[in-house]
Amino acid sequence: MSSSLSGQTLINQYHVEEFIALTPLGELYRATDIRNDKPLALTLLPKTISDHAEKIKELETQAGQLRAITHPNIISYLGLYQTPTLAFLLEEWIDGPTLREIIPTQTPVGISEALIYIKAVCSALETLHKNNYLHLHLAPELIRINQRGEIFLGGIAASRHIGEAGKEKNGKYPRLYFSPEQFTPQPLTPAADIYALTVILYQLTTGAWLNGKSAPKTNEAIQNAHLDQTPPAPISLNKEIPDNFSRMTLWALRKKAGDRLKTTTELLSSLALAAQIQVDEIPLRAAPETAPVTSAILSGWEFLPPPKPISIQQDLPPLEERLAGLTASQSKRNKTRIGIFPVLMLLLIAGFVSLFWFVRPAPVIIPTPIQFTEFASNYTPPPTITLQPKPTDPNGGRIAFTCTRGEYNQLCMINRDGTGLAQLTDMDASNYYPTFTPDGGSLLFASNRNGPFDLYLLLFGEKQLFQLTENIGNVISPDYSPDGRRIVFANRASDGPTSIWMVNADGLNPHLVYTGTDTIVAAAWSPDGEKIAYAMSVGIPQEYEIFVMNTEGKNHVRVSEGIQGIGGSIDWSPDSKNLLVYAGPFGDKDIFKIEVETRNTIQLTDGGNNAGASYSPDGQYIVFNSLRNDDQADLYIMRSDGSNQVQLTNHPEPDWGPQWTQ
Repeated sequence: MSSSLSGQTLINQYHVEEFIALTPLGELYRATDIRNDKPLALTLLPKTISDHAEKIKELETQAGQLRAITHPNIISYLGLYQTPTLAFLLEEWIDGPTLREIIPTQTPVGISEALIYIKAVCSALETLHKNNYLHLHLAPELIRINQRGEIFLGGIAASRHIGEAGKEKNGKYPRLYFSPEQFTPQPLTPAADIYALTVILYQLTTGAWLNGKSAPKTNEAIQNAHLDQTPPAPISLNKEIPDNFSRMTLWALRKKAGDRLKTTTELLSSLALAAQIQVDEIPLRAAPETAPVTSAILSGWEFLPPPKPISIQQDLPPLEERLAGLTASQSKRNKTRIGIFPVLMLLLIAGFVSLFWFVRPAPVIIPTPIQFTEFASNYTPPPTITLQPKPTDPNGGRIAFTCTRGEYNQLCMINRDGTGLAQLTDMDASNYYPTFTPDGGSLLFASNRNGPFDLYLLLFGEKQLFQLTENIGNVISPDYSPDGRRIVFANRASDGPTSIWMVNADGLNPHLVYTGTDTIVAAAWSPDGEKIAYAMSVGIPQEYEIFVMNTEGKNHVRVSEGIQGIGGSIDWSPDSKNLLVYAGPFGDKDIFKIEVETRNTIQLTDGGNNAGASYSPDGQYIVFNSLRNDDQADLYIMRSDGSNQVQLTNHPEPDWGPQWTQ
């Protein structure tokens, strides 16, 4: 296969590194975005598409909708791009082998290992189908496995709406995985994708194509096999395949779409039942004990080196030195005014400004910080969504917060028991909205260290900083999806109101999700992954209402009723049933719990001017900032019912905006 693009730089931004494979969509290359040194998957569209104005227009028309489709097993589609002579698609790069490297040439893959792939791809296809799209180009080259054994489906850029006619012309890639109806001009249904996926399953479990041997070389022979030939029973090619599993595979390969299984859920559950395996017991990723063939290939795969981070050594002294000197330096600090906030942020933190009015009592001594814990050397988003509340560790977990120190707002962290206090940043810039990655190994936050507010990721183990967004507006209030693959945040990208955006966890594909009727000041992703809560102004200065929507920016519901003076922070309970907010008259805010389903509200504090509440990972405690004993904000902890309120920090300068994690 020609690698004519290798070495070229397209539209002065995407440098083509190497040819990877021929796919049903076109030639796949690995490229690098030279602005940020990030690898991307670049698919060169064939001339039959790039020179066809109507086909290009069709791809452009649906690009926005397809870019918005996200799922843990779908490779993010970044868009269609053109030069005067060619057109290409860009996707997120998943580093690792494709399923083509896994499909056996002699020894079949075991049923249990094959079902790991079927479960991942079925889940991805289900999301496409729910969005009224069919993939229609399934092939092993479009299914990738990363170093963690997670499985991803690419190539959604050429998806088509359910019900459209199917006949397509021959291309360079043989139509080995087309359904029979794709060879005829008839409306297509999810059964077409189910057929294609089952052809891949047939190859995985038998080591042969549909004809019981290697695939034919000519398009005519391939078409005849799909339309007219009955595949040999899988059990006849591999005696280890259960009879019921063999029969179910043939059922999903029936020639008429109406005779097949109707949904990917039905396909997966039927195959699992035939293999006498519970669907929930099928792993979400390939591991050595469950996927030996895949793991053997992964162990010998040459993965790309990790990207070079931005060193923060000049901004952040060695953490051990700061820990050793932190307690001594506290006694030397003079009380100073809160740092000057950027004009953009005045509205967003006005609620906090109202908290600094009282007189401080005698200072409480904070215990000497403990040694900082080292974490994994590479940041990798967690592979699965955890729906159950997480237990805190023996000392109660860690809390990150904004700590005003001198003229700037920095980031600090402390254990729930008051130990381990550490200032994490020491920049000539303001840093806000800290939130832990789902694995607890890194801290995401917004900072204006390079001008506008962008998202940065601090890796604890390496003491290094990665910039995730760059000049996309002014970014605030980030929060991770439970699977760690996406980040929701509020962003003001133009002269309009601050809106809700999303970005991949590696900084790729920042895009608008929802523009409200007024400014949005906070966003939070529910732990079950299904909803996003946000606080939006409704016309009264420094007051907001709380709404929830689905992750696609639709189905908006107002959940705050009868609460006056709501401020600009929100946090979900670990079971996704409740939201924490603060509300009340100016200078006298309290913490409230909103039951999302019933919209009932429960007041948890009574006096003290409180704000910024966050649940502990197990849902048993709440951390918040208060001015009850001080003219500056300090952190307090209480039980989830509002009882046993205990002061956590006591510093001459404000501590506020806490976020709790294990």
